[in-house]
Amino acid sequence: MKPNKLDQAIVNLLLPRLKDELTAFYFYRAVANWCKEVGFLKAGAFFHGESEDENGHAKGIENYLVDWNVIPNLPPLSVPELTFTSILDVVEKAYEIEYALYEAYEETSAEIFKLGDICTFDFLQTYRGIQTKSVAEYSDKLNILEGTNTDSKFEMLMLEETLFG
Repeated sequence: MKPNKLDQAIVNLLLPRLKDELTAFYFYRAVANWCKEVGFLKAGAFFHGESEDENGHAKGIENYLVDWNVIPNLPPLSVPELTFTSILDVVEKAYEIEYALYEAYEETSAEIFKLGDICTFDFLQTYRGIQTKSVAEYSDKLNILEGTNTDSKFEMLMLEETLFG
């Protein structure tokens, strides 16, 4: 007797989310390195934590697939952007990534629900919640930065604890 495997249609919907999470992991790792290089040490530590979170999300999807007897093909990843112009640039790009992930999880969840896999739909509820929280967090950061002279390293260092503490 062989154990049941996750339906291939569900696997095909989850693999792009695995790639998205790994891509975000790489992005946040690059951001952490950049922040540390230019002297934003609290931001660097914050984004290092973000990268670990994204890696954990990827592992969660990977484990879910493996638990359902699917050996996922790990997707090839592009080299992340390595240069950034400012903390504002970093926060804007992070917001774009988090919002895109939010939309992707909403769409994937809707498709999985239509296919009738309530177990996987429920599994993705955690990810939808994480993305909702992340979008709100980066939205708050953008609101804090609004009207700030983001070209002033002094001002940005003064705001670093508020943004990333």
